[in-house]
Amino acid sequence: MRRQSVNEARGLRGRNGGASFGSKALEIHLLGAAGEMAVASYLGMKSFLYQATEAERGSCDLPGIDVKTRSKASYDLIIQKNEDPNKKFALVTIQNRETLLHGWCYGHEGMKEIYWSDPAKGRPAYFVGKEHLRPMETLL
Repeated sequence: MRRQSVNEARGLRGRNGGASFGSKALEIHLLGAAGEMAVASYLGMKSFLYQATEAERGSCDLPGIDVKTRSKASYDLIIQKNEDPNKKFALVTIQNRETLLHGWCYGHEGMKEIYWSDPAKGRPAYFVGKEHLRPMETLL
């Protein structure tokens, strides 16, 4: 909730054309925070969470790790075009109260032409299928 209130106060836009204000934007932040908690719990890194008082674009959720949480188990890992190619990206899905940690990859592994897509029409990004991700147990 803090992230959304800071973003709204600063007039920041949603990433890649996503919701910026209101309940949809807050829902996105809550989903993301839940995914971050899932990965931090799995890795024993909960003490690293939620330390920043202001949202900072491009920052890592955990040291060197950016957690991408999606609302459907069938969805792929999203990596934006302007992301750090050396960062690790972990995919979490939360659907019907079921949280799944699917895997991870380095940005440069996912930022390939073959993954470039625009399924939402007007919001292109890299979409990396779960079959191309490394197992979660290799994340650290």
